[in-house]
Amino acid sequence: MKLNKVDLNLLKIFVTVYQERSLRKASEKLFVTTPAVSQSIKKLKESLGEELFVLSNKQFLPTPYSDSLYQKVFPLLEGLAMAIEEGKQFDPCQINEEFHVECNPHVLPWLTTELYLLLSQQSPGSTLVTHTISKHSIERLQQGLVDVVVHFEVENLPSDIIAVPIATLTFVLAVRKDHPYKGTNANIDELLEYPFAHVDMAYLDPNKHSRLEEEVTKLGKSMAFSLRTTSLSGLIETIKQTDIIAPCMQPVVERYKNDIRAVFVDDLEQPALVEVYAFLNKKNQHAAKFMWLLDLIDTVMANSNAAIKDAAT
Repeated sequence: MKLNKVDLNLLKIFVTVYQERSLRKASEKLFVTTPAVSQSIKKLKESLGEELFVLSNKQFLPTPYSDSLYQKVFPLLEGLAMAIEEGKQFDPCQINEEFHVECNPHVLPWLTTELYLLLSQQSPGSTLVTHTISKHSIERLQQGLVDVVVHFEVENLPSDIIAVPIATLTFVLAVRKDHPYKGTNANIDELLEYPFAHVDMAYLDPNKHSRLEEEVTKLGKSMAFSLRTTSLSGLIETIKQTDIIAPCMQPVVERYKNDIRAVFVDDLEQPALVEVYAFLNKKNQHAAKFMWLLDLIDTVMANSNAAIKDAAT
């Protein structure tokens, strides 16, 4: 495979076309025209003397030669890009990028605000894009469509994804300020007469379920769930206006402390403490840009825990 006389730009375009399986999608990702991408693939084909892609049933498919070429070229280009990036003096003020973060719905509302404030101060030219996690978040992380995923522990991660522990947060039960149950601590039996709500989420691990439901079921008891929602803001508004009870993270309760309060359950096996992780592509773990972004997220988490401790004293 003679690559010594091949233009590196042609190889970069080849890698993008290989990943996208489409000239049009590759052109959009590279910000060039589709004919320009097509011409580059033609030049590379002529330089190597091998067919690279075939059109089959309207699909743009790589040949076995392309499969082999991609396996050799992609790591080299990634390593070159990393070396160039690491060789630069990283300065957040000088970058103008979009940072894509997907979060657990219990974390997303308050992390978004605090992360945006930090990011906009240190990198005013950049844009923060946050979304709720989905079952495709890890796949999107592998594809480079997401920079960081923030979620609870995930088992059986792909080999190219790493989990960085960033905080230990506490789950509590949230109720309105003037809820009929007046205590700050409770046994679960004291609460089961009230309706419960739950934030439904796309667990990245399909084996994970609601911790609270699992624990209550273990005790041979049942709960009346009268609301399930993916909207944390909708959940909070419902808690404020009804007797409904819902699991929430303490930073959420602290944010809405004028309207809601926390109740701690004493007789459940599982601890209320939950480890939160930042997931990222292994190839980015030493890149200055990603280390900076992780540091911002870590700072937000630390500040949230500090605020909770201050409020308790």
